[in-house]
Amino acid sequence: MLLTIAFLGLLVFIASTMGYKHVPKEAQIVSLFPRDGAKSVSREAAVVAWLDRPINEDSSRLGLLLRDQRGNSVNGQLEFGVDRRSIIFEPAKRLVPGKYVASVQGNAATDNSRSNLNTWTFSVPEKTSLEFGPGGSILLVIDEASEFASQYAEILRVEGLNNFETISIDKLTPQILEAHELVILSAGSVGSVAAGTISEWVKKNNGNLIAMEPVGPIAELAGVKNHGTEISDGYLQVDTSKAPGKGIVADSIQFHGESSRLELEKETRAIATLSSTASGSPRSPAVTLKPGTNGHGNVATYAFNLAKSTVLTRQGNPAWAGMERDGIAPIRPNDLFFGAGDRDYLDLAKAHIPQADEHLRLLSNLIGYMNQDNGPMPKFWYFPNFSKAVLVMSADDHGTDNGTATMFSRLNELSPDGCYVDQWECFRATSWLYPESGLAPDAAKSYTDLGFDIGAHVSTGCEDWDAKSLTLAFSQSMGEFRRKYRNLPPQTGNRLHCIAWSEWSTQASIERSWGIRMDMNYYYWPGAWIRERAGFMTGSGLPMRFSDSNGALINVYQQETHLVDEVFAGHPEAVELLLDRATGSEGFYGAFGTHFDFSTGFDAELIEIAIRNSIPMVSAKQLLDWTDARNASSLEPTNWLEGELSFTLDVDPSTHGMLKSMLPTNSLEGALTTIRNKGEAVDFVVETVKGVEYAIFDASSGTYVASYR
Repeated sequence: MLLTIAFLGLLVFIASTMGYKHVPKEAQIVSLFPRDGAKSVSREAAVVAWLDRPINEDSSRLGLLLRDQRGNSVNGQLEFGVDRRSIIFEPAKRLVPGKYVASVQGNAATDNSRSNLNTWTFSVPEKTSLEFGPGGSILLVIDEASEFASQYAEILRVEGLNNFETISIDKLTPQILEAHELVILSAGSVGSVAAGTISEWVKKNNGNLIAMEPVGPIAELAGVKNHGTEISDGYLQVDTSKAPGKGIVADSIQFHGESSRLELEKETRAIATLSSTASGSPRSPAVTLKPGTNGHGNVATYAFNLAKSTVLTRQGNPAWAGMERDGIAPIRPNDLFFGAGDRDYLDLAKAHIPQADEHLRLLSNLIGYMNQDNGPMPKFWYFPNFSKAVLVMSADDHGTDNGTATMFSRLNELSPDGCYVDQWECFRATSWLYPESGLAPDAAKSYTDLGFDIGAHVSTGCEDWDAKSLTLAFSQSMGEFRRKYRNLPPQTGNRLHCIAWSEWSTQASIERSWGIRMDMNYYYWPGAWIRERAGFMTGSGLPMRFSDSNGALINVYQQETHLVDEVFAGHPEAVELLLDRATGSEGFYGAFGTHFDFSTGFDAELIEIAIRNSIPMVSAKQLLDWTDARNASSLEPTNWLEGELSFTLDVDPSTHGMLKSMLPTNSLEGALTTIRNKGEAVDFVVETVKGVEYAIFDASSGTYVASYR
């Protein structure tokens, strides 16, 4: 049982003596959350002091005081962990941006080997909402009536199109439209004033528009008639014979949500079509394009909500949340896809295709194709150094004597001489540990100094959870871990023991409150369902932020665990096939999450395959740092005149020179001849990606000029 006391300001707790013997030595604080000096704390964070021993009668007056930067006490609730070795303060409201001072009051002593742990500070930063972009030529118009509309911002980021501005539909003006080249409208049902403003911009200013589920004036502008809902959770077939569909997967792929039946008017063509089954006859257009005059004023539409389909494809069926569907307790992420007598939410015949990613690549091709009148549009590549496949090496060490140390040592020994961790040249991995692991604290510190990633393997005891019990499980597991491993960096990744996932998005929200930003719980399993078919349960090989059930983005990346030892150990051919599809002509690129617990030798199999195929092996922390840095970088085409495109790149230094920019080699004015930066020619290589030929070059901050003749 937990003893909970609500309080205002100074928290004072009169400890219960029932069941506890006198311990003469004061309990010592061994670790804190948030860390002293932490600068990027979640607004939902709890404040925790972990102790080296249970609280007893000597701690008769023990509490925790949290003050804001003005010195005001923060209201909240005080709790003691199940083992009475932690003090947990949960603020009554979300923390506001600013600096905070926390202090433990009473008889808890400071560990003499550490500095002033009784009082510490941390900061909650003022951050721009995740749906807002850095600015640029694309305008994302958000309508709250459109489900998961914020996800369009994440879609543009993951596709390397970090040159967008976001605005609410009610703030749209002609002046804002005139400052942009292409608009993505999250809902095609808008008021008459907004519809008139957008129509005027398209017709008179030659603006390019992509509208989701158009009706009324927007449908008329797009050259389609909307006859209402037709298919739910069906399939999409892309016309791959010509741009913009050329290069996208030729097989049919799933979409989730409802679609409208669109009827094409003259001059409008179908980029993709809908069907109710994987091999069914086309029923109606899924994606349409009405060309403007002389390549100006193009209008494209989707018959379904692409953002909603992306979220549901990646996160599973929300109607199945909290259901034990595969008969194997506890409830796991795969239960959100497992049919249990109904049709599976994931068509396993399509599991080898990153279906969600292919939808996004079609949108990316469509944006570039429609916007040619404004010049070729640059974008960023997914992974460092133009890598097309990455293995995210991650272990769940359930208390082995030397599993983690053996793997880390092997990866370090096999790494190239003189390699740089920041450049992804060394082979690295993550291991989430139980405190009874045989890895000694000094060894753990040495490995993290070498760039390995170590954290707590949080556990609910393989039990389903609710928000409260999961919060306490994080406190308990992370506290046990910090008592043993006191000198390690903050934990930023997580895969819960048994992959328990009792609700649709709650775990991601709770993870964020504990500083976790890379989630690897979506686990491609069980073997009887998968049957060794390597692929994509979430339809994706790319880390993207979760959405909650209300459509808001959660600042935690979902990274699927694609390669699970229970399924693929002893089947290297399946792993090889997944990597071949990523690096070969199919272009099913991805960061592929892995799982091993040192019971099968799967880690050694993966290491051998990765080295033989020159596939980077990185930790979850490295992938997180890269994704954040890539998303913090931006680009903006500034001018297109007489065959010359000038554009500016603002590249985050944490990309460590590994970010690659992509520029189409063809334009309406001719083929690319040179790229210059500060007057100097920039080297590039040419590669076709999803049907579009690009010049690939090192991205660094500055203004570039590309010449087409």
